[in-house]
Amino acid sequence: MTQAPATNPTGTVEDPRYEAAVFPVFLLQTLAQVAAARGVEPQALCRGLGFGPEDLDDPTFRVSYRQASLMIRRALQLVPGDALGLAVGNRNVLGTLGLLGHAVSLCPTLGEAFDIGLRYQVTAGGITQTSLRLSGTELWVEAGFRFPDVEIQVFAVEELFASLLVYGRSLVGPHFSPLRVELAYPAPAWVAQYQALFGAPVIFGAEQNRCVIEARWLMHALPNHNPLALKQALALLEAENAQVRQKMDLAATVERAIEKTLTKGPSLESIAGELNMSGRTLRRRLGDQGLSFETLLNNVRRTRVMGLLANPGLPIERVAEQSGYADVRSFRRAFKRWTGVSPSEFRQ
Repeated sequence: MTQAPATNPTGTVEDPRYEAAVFPVFLLQTLAQVAAARGVEPQALCRGLGFGPEDLDDPTFRVSYRQASLMIRRALQLVPGDALGLAVGNRNVLGTLGLLGHAVSLCPTLGEAFDIGLRYQVTAGGITQTSLRLSGTELWVEAGFRFPDVEIQVFAVEELFASLLVYGRSLVGPHFSPLRVELAYPAPAWVAQYQALFGAPVIFGAEQNRCVIEARWLMHALPNHNPLALKQALALLEAENAQVRQKMDLAATVERAIEKTLTKGPSLESIAGELNMSGRTLRRRLGDQGLSFETLLNNVRRTRVMGLLANPGLPIERVAEQSGYADVRSFRRAFKRWTGVSPSEFRQ
């Protein structure tokens, strides 16, 4: 399991992956489809997050992990029914992975498909951190977490393991099934849905979130293997991976500078000066990465605000001041845009 990202005293997550817009929206698109089928409009899930349902139909659109996790939390609150993660994962197709899905389908064996999937999982924007372990004749697919979002961990594991079943069957056929599924959380009320989906023993309260399959599957030949097409797909993945890393580095640098002066109301010019460049150069560099200073400033403010609001004894006026707002009225308007409710209602 991955180490939780460090936080500063205001609760701001310092890991740049949290705020960088590198998360593909395929999972969120499927989540919106499941929500709509259960009577919840996708617009209700996206409101105040900086994107709309139409953006989820754009395969090139990216959001931050923060935005994705907020949409998932909202869905868990609003969408009726249970086993939401299982429903989303089971609705996926290999194309849900975008370019990565195309690449794994071209691999010579399922084992190599697993290797490529793991290598580019950060670029693919998964909300879990997946790892593989061989134990005798068994392959353990284990799920850790990039960030300590307890509220969405059950959803994340359900979605991952249900997707794994769908992808495996897409690659090697309908007879692909796990030996067992081990889950580190207590049995929910919808246990029967796990049994029906996986068709294998499901163990709750285990030491690790783990889907166990037979190791022999790693050697299974895939029918669509094409060496040249695979080489081309991997080159594109590498280019995308480099772009993601560059974007995260720039976003993290600017956001750290914003955090240091947030209470003073930082401007693009002042932050550019902190980074020894002109405002015009900073705006151009951000634009080249599909970023904007205004978006990063709002991201930092939002994260600071959420951390401060967790302290019920801190007055709303103080939260506004510490988040760099000139007055409480501006803060309340901004918060209502983000969440659809007032800061006081959010605390309740």
